Amino acid sequence: MRRILLLGAAGLAAMAPLAQAMAQGQPPPPEPAPAPEEVRRPLSGPERVAHLGVNGALGGFSAAMFALARGKNPWRAALVGFGGGVAMGAGKQVAARRFDGSGLIGRQLAALGTSVVRSASEDTMVVMVPVGPMTLEVRPNAVDRVRPRVNLVSAGAVLYYIVRADTRIDLGATLSAGAPVFRFPTETVSTRDGIIFGRMDFGTILLGAAPPVLDPQRRMTLPHEATHVVQYDFLEQALSLPPERAILRKLGVSEGWLRHVDVGVISVMLAGVLQMHMDYEDRPWEREAVMLTEGRR
Repeated sequence: MRRILLLGAAGLAAMAPLAQAMAQGQPPPPEPAPAPEEVRRPLSGPERVAHLGVNGALGGFSAAMFALARGKNPWRAALVGFGGGVAMGAGKQVAARRFDGSGLIGRQLAALGTSVVRSASEDTMVVMVPVGPMTLEVRPNAVDRVRPRVNLVSAGAVLYYIVRADTRIDLGATLSAGAPVFRFPTETVSTRDGIIFGRMDFGTILLGAAPPVLDPQRRMTLPHEATHVVQYDFLEQALSLPPERAILRKLGVSEGWLRHVDVGVISVMLAGVLQMHMDYEDRPWEREAVMLTEGRR
């Protein structure tokens, strides 16, 4: 038995170099093919017109609903609101561009469109000029022609990031975006959806620290979040604040308070519910911001 075992061990030792040589002569197994990168193209002219039409429909529908609630003519309000929605869509397209001041110009243009939507069922025109967490309401026919209003939720967000030790305000980006911009010391920002390069909190933009060289995706982060600011303005001014003010009046809040202060809690609740029940890729506001800043597949 011992002799058989010795012969077997010797045979294995003799075959080992041969097996190694055969293995070296064989080509290595092919590596898996890398996943193809997602290619996006800029929006074409007809696609941009279609985007304006969708925003016009949103503005017309919103204006018609408020006209019905006030007992006014919904068809006239829908027509006027459609024009305001188109202007709002144009503001989004400008805010999504990548040049200095694009967010500021786009936000003011969109605010003019939102003003038209809001005033479609009113007796007088009220032009809204957003300035950070404040809004200047210009009323040409009123005694107080310029009425400043502060949003408590938006102002609280700005104050929170001012006092935080790990955030700093980026003045250049703030002027370009037309909204407060703060930066974290890290290159990424955490959200409930994961780690990303930036996010928008109640009208305030949060970005990671800028690396020495910006890749294409990081260059699109500020325009992407500036588009969200414009979307948030419409959610607040056209959809959330009017019913919120009506509720506060019913609760007996004084007119002096309501003339200059908004709480802004309805939009927070609405946005929170939608985010909890919709995946990131399925959210219409995210799809719109990606489409305007990065293009279509």
